[in-house]
Amino acid sequence: MIQYTIHDVAALLNISTDAIRLYEKEGLVTPTRNPENGYRCYDTEQIHRIMGVCLYRKLNVSIAEIKRLLAVSTLGDLSESFSGFIDSRKKEIERLTLEVEKMSYMKQHLDTLDEGSQSISIRTLPAVYPLYHQDSAFLGYRTLKDVFHSSLFPMGNFSYILSVEPSGSCEVSALQFAIREPMLALTPLNPANLPRRDSCRCLYTVTSFPTEHEMLWDLSAILEYAREHQLSCKPEAYVFYVFSMAQTDTIMDYYEVYLPLEDS
Repeated sequence: MIQYTIHDVAALLNISTDAIRLYEKEGLVTPTRNPENGYRCYDTEQIHRIMGVCLYRKLNVSIAEIKRLLAVSTLGDLSESFSGFIDSRKKEIERLTLEVEKMSYMKQHLDTLDEGSQSISIRTLPAVYPLYHQDSAFLGYRTLKDVFHSSLFPMGNFSYILSVEPSGSCEVSALQFAIREPMLALTPLNPANLPRRDSCRCLYTVTSFPTEHEMLWDLSAILEYAREHQLSCKPEAYVFYVFSMAQTDTIMDYYEVYLPLEDS
């Protein structure tokens, strides 16, 4: 019987000798040893076994899964195993797709920060679904732990509702945790069972505060823009926390500001 060295097999199958040694360590292949020098020797059966392992690895089948496959004795059982692999991969694709959609939505927020912080524009605020509401501006982390622990947390925003004076000075009338309509579609929530604030056209800008500083809301620049463009604004604004960026000596919190316009 012809015997092959580990280097022969590696060259034949275009894999590394380290991979073959790993397969041996994991019990997937069992070479014989040359009694004269102790070198590994592989016969045709062992090469075929390594070829099968290589095929499974190219399909990204794990070592643990390959061990189970090598214990299977019928084609039907092997097919059933691959059905399980396919189902698990589909679930992983679904998970990654949802993750990409979440990241894409977050990226949309980030893409608007620089532009919005330097300008005022008219944008549509999508319908908003408040999941938590309190009639104060106090962000009590202990009392809000259920919000932070919720699987819905990455899809929503903390937002302040501001009462806006004609001068532009503001007072916070409420704090809420809400999900906007584009993100709601990525959750199992039924919008019919949730409170809803309809979409509306708004004057939009971005503002930021150092985390450790008091937030002093002043929308006078937005109201001046409205007067210059002959726009009428409602006396209540919505401010969504979007992002925190660590800088050299502080952390800046960024907020999207939406001041709804009166219907034409």
